[in-house]
Amino acid sequence: MKNHLHKKLVTKVGTVCEETPDDNPCAGSEIYLSLFFDKKEVKVSEIEVATCGQESIYNIGTYTWKLLPNKEIRIDFIPEQTKGTYAEHLFLELRDKKLVARIIHLNGEEVEYVLEDKKP
Repeated sequence: MKNHLHKKLVTKVGTVCEETPDDNPCAGSEIYLSLFFDKKEVKVSEIEVATCGQESIYNIGTYTWKLLPNKEIRIDFIPEQTKGTYAEHLFLELRDKKLVARIIHLNGEEVEYVLEDKKP
């Protein structure tokens, strides 16, 4: 896990497309989940990048975390802060030196994402 400390780890978790009556270059956007780990805490954010390049950041919160013996990462989320975000049903594990996120989406489907050290 030490390879992932003090880095902005990001993965694309969704897209949004809005129907507009005119040709609006900002009608669509991509949603990214961003995690920044230090030795004791992780800062969790969602980043929305519009098709026109406009970026919005929603800071969900900062939480304590722990790497468990089974390679799962337990984050002590505060449910009131994660409700309605991609972090609400987020499970993390260390797999082959990669940080893998599993998210249960609103339709009940579980999807895996690999968090990478990069900017959206």
